[in-house]
Amino acid sequence: MTQYKLIDTDANPSGTSLKGHIEANYHDLVEVFGEPKFMGDRDGFSDKVWTEWSLEFENEEGDMIISTIYDWKEQGPFVSREAAKYRWHIGGNSGESAWAVDEYFKEKMNA
Repeated sequence: MTQYKLIDTDANPSGTSLKGHIEANYHDLVEVFGEPKFMGDRDGFSDKVWTEWSLEFENEEGDMIISTIYDWKEQGPFVSREAAKYRWHIGGNSGESAWAVDEYFKEKMNA
């Protein structure tokens, strides 16, 4: 069982930076984390990100971990969303941000 509990799928991503990557397809991410918080084609153009989840986890010690999952500088919104597997970026407020996404995702996909 994962040591991370998903608390919020509408977290404030302010101050996050790249912490790692996850290979997954868009539909599996939606199944586990819900619809993205930001979609450039829906919410307004961004020159760097088309699709982004903003997540907040709690670890076993009760610490809050902010994680984002996003595509980066693609030609359009469907490059990442239509790929069989895509190398998504994971941002966060600590190195633990990538671990939280990876562990939580793997546990839910194997459930």
